[in-house]
Amino acid sequence: MKSDIQFIKEELSEIKQMLHELLLRYEAVGMMKLSNHSLHQFLQDEPDIYTLDDAKIVCR
Repeated sequence: MKSDIQFIKEELSEIKQMLHELLLRYEAVGMMKLSNHSLHQFLQDEPDIYTLDDAKIVCR
């Protein structure tokens, strides 16, 4: 019985850690979306520094 309880505690601890990491990622995505939304108008009016031709690479 004690081993079963210990196993459950360990699994629960692992689940808590996974949920914590998931929440951190969710918060990061939320902040990126908010940043993208809030900077959209500012960046829309700015000229592009690089063109698509600048980004092309030669693959061999």
